[in-house]
This record gives sequence, C-alpha cells and structure tokens, in this order.
Amino acid sequence: MIPPLLEWKKTTVGELTSAQIADLLSIDGIRVEARPDGQYDVTPTGNLVGYVRRGETSVVIHPSKCSAELVIFMMGYADNHNFLGSDQVDFEDSEDLLEAFISVFVRRTMSAINRGLYRTYRSIDDELSVVRGRVRLSDQITRKFRLVPPISVSYDEYTVDNTENRLIRAAVEIASCMPLRNERTVKDLQYLRAMFSEVEHVEFDRRWLPEPVWTRLNEHLSYPVHLAKRVIQNSSISLERGDHSSDEFLINMANVFEDFVATAIREELKLTDIDMPRANELRSNLYLDTERKIRLKPDLSRWEGTQCVAVGDVKYKRTTADGVLHPDIYQLLAYATATKLPRASIIYACGKGERDELMVGNHRLRETDITIDVFVLDLTKPSNEVLEQVSEIARAFEPQRDKSKAIVPSP
Repeated sequence: MIPPLLEWKKTTVGELTSAQIADLLSIDGIRVEARPDGQYDVTPTGNLVGYVRRGETSVVIHPSKCSAELVIFMMGYADNHNFLGSDQVDFEDSEDLLEAFISVFVRRTMSAINRGLYRTYRSIDDELSVVRGRVRLSDQITRKFRLVPPISVSYDEYTVDNTENRLIRAAVEIASCMPLRNERTVKDLQYLRAMFSEVEHVEFDRRWLPEPVWTRLNEHLSYPVHLAKRVIQNSSISLERGDHSSDEFLINMANVFEDFVATAIREELKLTDIDMPRANELRSNLYLDTERKIRLKPDLSRWEGTQCVAVGDVKYKRTTADGVLHPDIYQLLAYATATKLPRASIIYACGKGERDELMVGNHRLRETDITIDVFVLDLTKPSNEVLEQVSEIARAFEPQRDKSKAIVPSP
C-alpha cells in the first residue's frame, strides 16, 4: 500500500516488490530511490496531482500549495468567471482531490437534473414502414422509384440525446470506474447511470471536446458540463485487465493556476482574450532578436492594436532560495526588451512557508531602465481572498505610458 504523496515532497514507504517498483516507474513524474534500510523514497517531481493506478499499484498525489477545494474553485472560475461561491464547492474535508472533484460533479449534476433531463429537438433521417414527419421524395424516387415501404422520411424528435447530456454521461461512465470511497457518491453515480441510459455513450477525444451553445434553456447545465469536460480531459481508463490495466485522474496544477490567473486578471480589467491573449492565443509575434528568429511567448500580455502595453508571466513551481528565480528574471528581462516596456511582472503561486523564498518587490536591473515586479498569490487563503489578491496584482497590467509609474507588490 503506497501512502498518499505530496506534490514535490519525498515520502518514505516500506519495502516494495519488483512489480510495485516497475508500476511506480511507469508513472510520469514519479521518482523512486532505494534507501540503505531497505525502504524506498517516492517523490512526485512534476505538477500532476490526483490519482493514478498502474497494474495493482495505486498512488494518490495531493497538491502542496493549496487545498483540494481551492483547486476545484480555480478550475471552475477559469471555465466560467461567474463561478464565485464556496457554496458551489461542497464536499467533505477528508476527501482527496479525486473524491472531492467527483463528489462536486455528481452533486451539481444531481441538482441540475432534479426536474428531469434536458431535452432538445433533433432532426432524424430514417427508413420507416409508415409515414412520419415529411417524406424525402428525392431519395424515395431515386432509390425506390415509387412510394412503397420502406419510406424515406425526416422528422423531429424531442430527445435527451444531445451534446450536453452526452458529455455528462461520458463523465459519469468514467467516474463510475474510479476507486471512490464515499458511499453517497457511489450510490448517486449508479442513479445517474440509470438516468442517462437513453443518452448515447460517446467516447470523446480528450484533445477536442464540443462546446454547447449556452442559452437560458440550458444554462442550468453549464457548470455540470464544464465539470464533465474536466473529468474527460483529465482521466484515462484502460480497458485491459490484469497486471497491465490502468486508470488515472490527474490535474496539471501549472495549467490550472495559469488559466485561473489569466481569467481573473482579464475579468478585473474588463479585457477580452484579444486585449490580453495567453501564449497560445497571441496574434502578434514577439521576437528578441533583429533577425526575428528568437520568438517569445509570454503567459500574459496586454495589447492596444499591434502595440504591447504590458507583459508578464505566471509560475507554478517548486520554489527554493537557490537557482530558481534567476532564470525567471532573465525571462522577464527578455520580454521587457522585446516589447520595449520599462516594466515586466511575474506572478508566483505561493504555498505555506514559501513567501520568504520569493524575491517579492520591485527589482531595477543594472545598466537598463527596466524594472521587474515580483508578485505572489497566496494559495493558502480562501477563494474570495485569492480573488482580492488578483485584483491588486491586476494593476500591474495597466498600460505603461509613464516610465516612472511604479506598481509596488505587497511586502
């Protein structure tokens, strides 16, 4: 039995079998080191947290900087900035991230369908023995040469088999395969499987998921569908059995943090993704060199037309006093140089006891007119206080027209 692991932290476990060692080594971002006393040190080295099983070996990885509740809040806010209240994140404190996330998904789905499943009209082409809807005369004449059964018809059906329900059912099926301990959640999943049995079970491509068109008729499903998409994107279930089977629910904390910060700053400044694009949304290219070969992609940049008026980066990483921050400062120097801006900002995710390791403040670089502003976002605080911190940091992304303008991070 592998005890719960903490992101980036070394955990000493008892003796491991060769099969367990092989299973652990097959998991990306897990390091296993033998100790002289016959035990092993197991360390998650990446930003992935959640649950993963390889063969007969299961591992739970907890986030080190924040609670499971805040992780779910940040994911929900990034999907929909109207997601504000802790009342929408309701689960037991003892639940790990997997249990918590699936519990929230199940409970919000149960609430959304308390009056029945969402139905829509769908146009269906069929071959029937009787006339239903309208006859497709061109098909009928071309294929049958006369009006005899089967008859080519088109009709509208009021059905539960729509995109919203298909996404939810796919997530319910995945969640039902997870090792959940909460009896209420397991029972509710069984109920949901029965409720969605008339919805087609689609195995979606995790890399591309459809986005429903949201209206007042289906907006009550917005949050459950976004949770369902997260379940699909972050899960993998193997259909194999025995020693080679596997399943997982893993969340990349760096992506969650960056998505949340970008969304929150945009909302605070009332900007669109055109005004403040992410690195993968940049419509204008930034180059560090005159030959335009060294391309830069900052996490956050504010634009007025083709002119960049503010730039910054977002970091979720293990922080230590030696050797971590300096490369980040060099990166910000490159951004400021390429954009010809007097300031650039960096925002770190800060966990318990990490603030003193970060060089919070304004750093004027020698032989330049460039200042690097270092901010921290304290993730040990409740969600409303985290948003308040973002509101303060957002001031650093006001247009920089006055080179003497200083944005002072909180001490």
